Amino acid sequence: MAIAMEKQQRVFPEQVIEGKPTLYSFQSCPFCFKVRALLGSRGIPFSEVEVEPMKKAQLEWSEWDAVPVFVDSNGKAMNESNDILHYIDGKHGNLWARAGEDAEQDRWMEFSNKVLGKSIVAVIYQSFRSSFGAMEYVSKVDNFTAKEKFVNKWMGAMVMKFVGRSRAKMFDEPPRENMKTQLDLMSTGFNGDFFGGDSPNGADFANYGILRSMQGLNGFDIVESHETVWAWYNRLQMFSGV
Repeated sequence: MAIAMEKQQRVFPEQVIEGKPTLYSFQSCPFCFKVRALLGSRGIPFSEVEVEPMKKAQLEWSEWDAVPVFVDSNGKAMNESNDILHYIDGKHGNLWARAGEDAEQDRWMEFSNKVLGKSIVAVIYQSFRSSFGAMEYVSKVDNFTAKEKFVNKWMGAMVMKFVGRSRAKMFDEPPRENMKTQLDLMSTGFNGDFFGGDSPNGADFANYGILRSMQGLNGFDIVESHETVWAWYNRLQMFSGV
């Protein structure tokens, strides 16, 4: 824990873009959508740096090789999505409990990483075709070279197809059926309109971000067809603007 906290406290002011909080991300990353949604809900302007998925050259300054990496305007950097959510809320509003203070919120924030995040990967990257479609976004990133776009689109699709298969093996049901099961389970945690009751808490942003990354990709119809989750999803989308 001491080592993790030390990393979390690292300061990199030179990685702040235009003096604003800066998010180093992949456009399609579910954990990055968590952070975008919370920043959007609080009206916090931020800069975003698209990280090249294979070599991750944009993260060479850090000790991390995974996104999101969040660098606050003061240069403080951190890289675990739920920790980032707690940090942003603590600095901008302090509207929900910190980690360890609300067992239900902790449970569902952990669910977003350990269950829901893995479930959507099994669905999105179920085949090479669906994986290729998910990697299509890299061809539109202006700061990537033509070679980087080609490699990431084709190699990334192949890699993610195998990642999807490995995630599928973690669950007893096939990917689509498992996704429906996990949405049923997730909906039991709603306390009215949101996990947080009348207003969203960390569990809302954590799980919304995961599902938001599916929008437009293979399997999003499962979310759309789940009456309870779809109503919650639309409330979060309106609330965050993301």
